[in-house]
Amino acid sequence: MEEKAKRIELRTGEGEVILSLILTEKEVSFENNPKSESTLEQGGKEPSPSNDSAMTEAQRRYLFRILAEHGIQGEIAHQELKNAFKVNALTEVGKFEASKMIERLLGEGIGGLKNGTPIQ
Repeated sequence: MEEKAKRIELRTGEGEVILSLILTEKEVSFENNPKSESTLEQGGKEPSPSNDSAMTEAQRRYLFRILAEHGIQGEIAHQELKNAFKVNALTEVGKFEASKMIERLLGEGIGGLKNGTPIQ
């Protein structure tokens, strides 16, 4: 099934991005959904974006490519990403989290990596 996505950006008068949202189209059936409104009313938790499916291989490759462009490669890049996502394995990272990290790395010039400090 093809997933459709739209990006909405909020920019300052100078054109600097201050907020970026990615909206995806998804069909939801509340009749068969165990997390329906009645479940939420009884104290159930609403699914968070981090419960999304695992990041795609394309997202994973792109994260490593961004780091490689800044001289961080191989096992060091792998460990930096695990630390940044606060996970034991990159397979635990969802699509949403990966997208946010890609945007952050591109938007902030990889945080402090230019100064040799880890991704935060």
